[in-house]
Amino acid sequence: MSLQPVLAGLESGFDEAQGRRETMEDAHCVINDAKTHADLAGYSLPFKHIAFWGVFDGHGGVDAAQMVEKHLHKNILCREELKNGDVLKAINCGFEATDEIIVEASNKNGWMNGSTAVIGLLLDHTLYIANIGDSEAVLVSEAPDGSLICEALTTPHKASDPNEKRRIESLGGHVFFGRVFGALAVSRSFGDSKFKMPKTSQNFVSWEPSIRQTTLTDAHKFLILACDGLWDVISHQEAAEFVRDLRAQGKSATEIAKALVKEALNKKTEDNVTIVVVFFNWEYRPVESSNEQPADPSPSVEGGSDSGAGEAKTETDEATTQKDEATTTETQAPDATETKEADAQQ
Repeated sequence: MSLQPVLAGLESGFDEAQGRRETMEDAHCVINDAKTHADLAGYSLPFKHIAFWGVFDGHGGVDAAQMVEKHLHKNILCREELKNGDVLKAINCGFEATDEIIVEASNKNGWMNGSTAVIGLLLDHTLYIANIGDSEAVLVSEAPDGSLICEALTTPHKASDPNEKRRIESLGGHVFFGRVFGALAVSRSFGDSKFKMPKTSQNFVSWEPSIRQTTLTDAHKFLILACDGLWDVISHQEAAEFVRDLRAQGKSATEIAKALVKEALNKKTEDNVTIVVVFFNWEYRPVESSNEQPADPSPSVEGGSDSGAGEAKTETDEATTQKDEATTTETQAPDATETKEADAQQ
């Protein structure tokens, strides 16, 4: 008889602060058990456990970020593609559908703001991270010697990036001073309708996400999703060590998220700050042989309620999963100049 690790539960926490900005333009989404979420009632998906987290960093106003918070999780989790097991297509189509809703509302109501996004989607033991813009997700593992390994699972989309600049210019657009038409620093976002059809001839600012897929193992300890208000002043490694040290003191995920937001403010971040922290709680269960899997654990329930900028959400933390061999792949959604590919960036 041997022991096998199983992901017996999740604990998530979040916090946000307006900081030095005149307005709060961030939004977020925390759904720790999608199967019990009111927005998803009646949808049957072929997964034992589904969780969804997102951080949405608005710019020029909060309208787009609030609409992402309201629509994105439904537009991904309620898709037939997800029900049929095509997760990458479900995420990609969900981003497209959400942007279409926002662009239509923006043009109808006369506001032109936008929002970046980073989401985490957990389906049993597989974690998908998708992003547009410069909000980031970091998956933190513990090495055998106890040191922390930080894996950035997002691809920052900035107009100053050579690949993004080429994409924009291939569509007939221009990048001045590292900005789309000299105005917008990010090259991919929700909204920002003045850079998209039908106001322009092409979608110079893209809705298409970068997607990473990772099979979790017991080496993975926690996940941090945050807007650039954190990452502008704290490195991935510094944030990981900060979270680990507070966890060792017995702090909850919510307490740690609040402390990390405060740390960013103390370091004089100039932006709004929104952070979601998710801990993966592993247990070791006996199995009779290498061919026999451990029984599904009774999931733990920990975490607080979410009160984002859009519709209020209250969820509990719950997960059921099992160990698998670690794999990480990245898919860049296709656009006018790109084809779908899987590789490992960063």
